[in-house]
Amino acid sequence: MLILGACAALPDLSGYAQQTRDLTTAINKAYTQTETDVTRRYIKTNRKFIIDTLRNAWEPTRQALTALAAYADALAKCTAAQNDPRALHQLGAQLNRLAATARNFAPIQGRAASEIANAAIFLIKQAQLAATRRKLGLLLTDADVVIQRISVLLQENLTDLHRIHRIVLEDDLDDLSVKYAKIALQYEERLKINESLMPEMLAIAEYKQAKLQARKASLLQQISIDRNPMQAASEEELVKRREADILQVYNANQEFLKNNESVYKEYVQSLTAMNEKMVQASILHRNTIAALQAWASVHASLKQIDTVGKAFSFAEFVTAVQNMQQVYTAYDKPFNPPRR
Repeated sequence: MLILGACAALPDLSGYAQQTRDLTTAINKAYTQTETDVTRRYIKTNRKFIIDTLRNAWEPTRQALTALAAYADALAKCTAAQNDPRALHQLGAQLNRLAATARNFAPIQGRAASEIANAAIFLIKQAQLAATRRKLGLLLTDADVVIQRISVLLQENLTDLHRIHRIVLEDDLDDLSVKYAKIALQYEERLKINESLMPEMLAIAEYKQAKLQARKASLLQQISIDRNPMQAASEEELVKRREADILQVYNANQEFLKNNESVYKEYVQSLTAMNEKMVQASILHRNTIAALQAWASVHASLKQIDTVGKAFSFAEFVTAVQNMQQVYTAYDKPFNPPRR
């Protein structure tokens, strides 16, 4: 945290500029992962137009992120130059560049094209106004209107990107379920049947070893013997027949489970990996939004940058960007489900 005294120099914003570059890099990486998953899904089905549409839709956001980083760099140079007029002019130019990117944002989240166009016109005019200021504090006050609105537009674009990504991942999950549906269902059903037979098999084994009649009578309550009056047979014989029936079912199921174990494990591993990918994608989106909000919040705090006693800190923003980068590192593992 930096505290400005009456004659204190402007704060060093090189860290803010660096974190902004890190933020934009991480956001673009998140897009790249989405494009990778979209491409993997549609490239083999001759639906390249979906991939091209996604790339074209992202391009304005990419341009805005590039302008965002350039603006933060210009801001850091401006404070380092202590309000040098040339640095102020460059800062205003970069703000204008950033505002102009809003003209190309596609209508998203239910917004009409006219609403996006009107917002862009307003932001460009606001940026032009800010660029006329000859004091950094005044420039930043006008610029913050642009920054806050651009931040919201970027958040909306990222939410739309996440929605597209989630649809692709959900389709992948559906394909996985269909691919393994028959084997998985049979495997799980037979596994449950054999598990349900275990208590009775144990009761039969104990019955065969029991010496006391009272104990045998107690165990018979756990054994499903067929007491057909038309078939004269002792309890021992009935238990023996029941054991043979159980073993026939149990052994047949065990043979099936053994023969299909590798396929079922393949299914479970793929399903787990797919669900983890969906969770990581959601966490990455949430952390990206949080990092953008923290970035905008820091900028809002700079509006009084040349006021005596104004405190400035961007620790929260640093943490938000780091959180996003950590999640991306965990998320950026290629999903390659095993192929049968």
